[in-house]
Amino acid sequence: MKMLPEQRKAGEISLTDEEIYAKIKPKGNCNTRDCPDCEKLQKQVDKAMNEAAEAKKEAISTNVQNKIINKKSEDVERENKVTRHYLEKFLNTLGYNLSKFNMDEDFEESNEKYENEEDKDEKEISENDRRHE
Repeated sequence: MKMLPEQRKAGEISLTDEEIYAKIKPKGNCNTRDCPDCEKLQKQVDKAMNEAAEAKKEAISTNVQNKIINKKSEDVERENKVTRHYLEKFLNTLGYNLSKFNMDEDFEESNEKYENEEDKDEKEISENDRRHE
């Protein structure tokens, strides 16, 4: 009864909770000696099903949140392009060229810092995931 879930965790087999239960449940009618085991297994299956349902809800919620964040990010990027365009037009009317201000270099430096911080965050998340497994 304990071997199949352990083998699944070790990656030796890829059975679902239902398939494991079907393999180890007693055949035919339970006799009085097996009933506590049947109840215990059913509780484990129910718990696993509830956890799977909660994980699915969480994944859907996370997906929705990611879509919202991506939309906001696209909006900010669009606003930045518009702002840059109007700043460039404004400076051109004053006789300046936006490229003389080296804004692109400043942007690249700040973008590199951001990417490095983002890489650190991803590594930390991966390490936390490994610890929880």
